Amino acid sequence: MEREPRLYSTRYFEYLCTPDMKYVHDYFKSRKASTWCIQSYIEYICETEMELDFVQYCNLFTDSLAQLNKLVVTPNPIRAFCNSYITWLKSNAGVAIAGTCATFFETKKAHKRLVIIHSTTEDLICLKAETDIFQAHLKLGSVPPILLPAPKTPPQTFIDLTPSKLTPNKRPYEKEELQLFIQDVSIVCAFGETIEELSLKIGEELAVEVSSMRDINPAVWTPALEKYLDAIFNETMDNFQTKVRTKLSGDGDEPFRLYCEKVLTDFYYLIDVNPTMSRKIGERKHILYQVSALFKYYERTFLNLEFDWIESQARTAKIMKSSTNSGIVQVDIKATRSYDGLDIWHMEVAGPPYNANEKHTLDDLKKTLRTDILNLIAILREHLDCEVKLAAKIRVFSTQSINHRLTLYALSMLPDGHFLVTELATATIPFGFNARSQYKAILRMMAIFHDEMIKQEALMEKINRSVLRTKETKVRDVLRMPELE
Repeated sequence: MEREPRLYSTRYFEYLCTPDMKYVHDYFKSRKASTWCIQSYIEYICETEMELDFVQYCNLFTDSLAQLNKLVVTPNPIRAFCNSYITWLKSNAGVAIAGTCATFFETKKAHKRLVIIHSTTEDLICLKAETDIFQAHLKLGSVPPILLPAPKTPPQTFIDLTPSKLTPNKRPYEKEELQLFIQDVSIVCAFGETIEELSLKIGEELAVEVSSMRDINPAVWTPALEKYLDAIFNETMDNFQTKVRTKLSGDGDEPFRLYCEKVLTDFYYLIDVNPTMSRKIGERKHILYQVSALFKYYERTFLNLEFDWIESQARTAKIMKSSTNSGIVQVDIKATRSYDGLDIWHMEVAGPPYNANEKHTLDDLKKTLRTDILNLIAILREHLDCEVKLAAKIRVFSTQSINHRLTLYALSMLPDGHFLVTELATATIPFGFNARSQYKAILRMMAIFHDEMIKQEALMEKINRSVLRTKETKVRDVLRMPELE
């Protein structure tokens, strides 16, 4: 049996990688070189993280060894050890040890999940899905939304919302009178269906409107803006930054062009030294590097929304607060309207930008839907005497990030009190300069987002001016929550 390599140069027993060393796992920066081995590494992972699977962590281990072997600043004895260890891992002995480590890792991971499950209050929520499309969408591993088949969930069947390790802040709805309302919630998912299929559920006029949404450019997406963006994406790295600062020629929305300039400049500074970014990063780094620019620059350019970041509490979840439920639900990012202080949008990032965990994705999709419904209810509660036909135009929004794809959704109430979910836009995030053209779809998605925010502000202004009670069907007639009566 091949002997596992060890570092024999006593001079470097205490060696640690420096904190600023790139593409090297933190294990090598916090553990002495004399202790480096696959067993010690997996023990370290079990103590500090466990978000990825065993194979992914093994890849990070070998990639770090390979990186250390390449760096000229690495001492020769350390480089020799790294090279020998990579070779040994491919041997029969290395494979056998890795198998033992895999068993240890999975046991620890299962135990940690059980501890979290048993320490969290359990309950059920009923979500009645009107279409097979939505059931397939809950199993989404990538976009387009209908890629993985899923068994149809019978109507009014309870879905177990047991919190998972990766998303521990999901709370069940336990308030009895609201539980009864939630059981009657009916959701129509418009994406992936034909006009004929939608017409049977929401009417022909609305079905045509919904089906044409993704084919209509928002007001700020002018020919001048498209020409400006095309010119940027045709440039080389040397002239990219200069081209970004070019003003619009002809008729165009200058504030939105300025927003595009900020986002693309931020992208340039991420790839100006190394034109390719690694996908092997954690969820929070992914939010910071690839996602945050889209929304922090939106906030500072248009001043109509305030964003809160990283495990921000969804305030509307307090509706469900009871003696057994804290009412705490945390989302990755949320947006609050400046003029009324209500949450209008939130975002869930389903882990790192590669190999998304299926359970994490499923749990985030459930949480997104519940949060959207509560955000919409919070707005409708302020306008119970509004005519239903007008209130049906009120929307809340959410964005799902799965792997490297962003998808923007809208949720509204139908005139009969059911809820409608529509997909407004989808785009992929570029991780290198060669993929820069993908930003055109992302910026168009943000133009749609901006256009919807403007429309919603105008709609709320119209509703607020309606001071007399309508004689037509009102919100309180269809949104029959016990708390609201």
